[in-house]
Amino acid sequence: MHTPNLVGERGIALAISVFAMVVIGGLVGATFYVGHLEQRSGRNTMYATQSFEASEAGLTSVLTAWNNSYNSMAVGDTMTLPTVNLSGMVSFTPALTRLNSNLFLVKSTGRRTDAGGNIMAKRTVGALSRLLIPSIDMGAALTVDGALHLGGTAEIHGIDAVPTGWGGCPATQDVPGIRSSGTTVTTSGSGCSGLACVDGIPPFVGGDTTVTAQTFTDFGGITFAELAALADHNLSGTVTGAGPSLTGLACNTGDAKNWGEPFTGTAFGACSDHFPILYAPGDVSLSGGRGQGILLVEGDLNLSGGVEFFGVVIVQGSVKSTGTGGHITGGVMAAQADFDPTTLTGNSVAQFSSCSIARALQLSANAQPLAGRSWAQLYN
Repeated sequence: MHTPNLVGERGIALAISVFAMVVIGGLVGATFYVGHLEQRSGRNTMYATQSFEASEAGLTSVLTAWNNSYNSMAVGDTMTLPTVNLSGMVSFTPALTRLNSNLFLVKSTGRRTDAGGNIMAKRTVGALSRLLIPSIDMGAALTVDGALHLGGTAEIHGIDAVPTGWGGCPATQDVPGIRSSGTTVTTSGSGCSGLACVDGIPPFVGGDTTVTAQTFTDFGGITFAELAALADHNLSGTVTGAGPSLTGLACNTGDAKNWGEPFTGTAFGACSDHFPILYAPGDVSLSGGRGQGILLVEGDLNLSGGVEFFGVVIVQGSVKSTGTGGHITGGVMAAQADFDPTTLTGNSVAQFSSCSIARALQLSANAQPLAGRSWAQLYN
């Protein structure tokens, strides 16, 4: 019978224990490493998602709150907007590049930083956006769908005029002074007898079958209601003394009475490119002051006090300008929905200006992403 040599196997338990501890330690270390790696991967994924969502927020904020001052950028110029800080050390920085007269590349870079300001993740997205410019059939200084009365020293000019000091205007193109679906214009006083107060090529176009109700509500796929929904300011009652205003050296676009600065050489040059869309859901009266842009009136428009407006005026009701009247440089359209006659008397002036119309439509336009493949994630 063989007797085991116990002395020769002394210490084997220790070796096995050490080996087991090494294996278990390795398993524990690997578990901690995998857990730490999973935690870091999850944190990095969260940072990347936060930066991506921030970049999306920046893109949306620019397009939904489009500032019409962007419309005056030169082709090829890039404008970097201020960084906006969100909660949780997340921020975005938008930027715009004008590609041509109507097309912009809007970019937004989102960042997630740590407490020390070090960037943990960054994502950039971009969208091609086009200015939504209405196509308004402004083929005369004054377009009416029905009756019209002129008197006093009223003047209607279809001979194209460029406002004093304005540059970058299209070539002038003379139009009729008055374009109407009606066939006659009534006058009072010697000043307008025989339409002596009207000029244009020709002075009067009556019985124009192209002047219909749709002329005043459909502007190349953009309706009157859709354009009104983009209004910068709503008007009601009587508005007196509209005029440009500043906040420091910047144009105060939040002022409801600041409709831009149509005159050159004044202290309000910062507002020269401010062309707001103004909307009156009912009747409105304007007395004195000055402005520019697009004026939309759902009801009747009354002008007095020598108010001066440069751009596009579209009225669903009638226009009445009396006394020192209103001076409109651009174009006026009156649908006369209530069939009251449009009346211009006193020192009222309607002066056609393709430059005023073009600038009002261009600089008051909002941007919308292109319908197809406008969005992309950008990489450095």
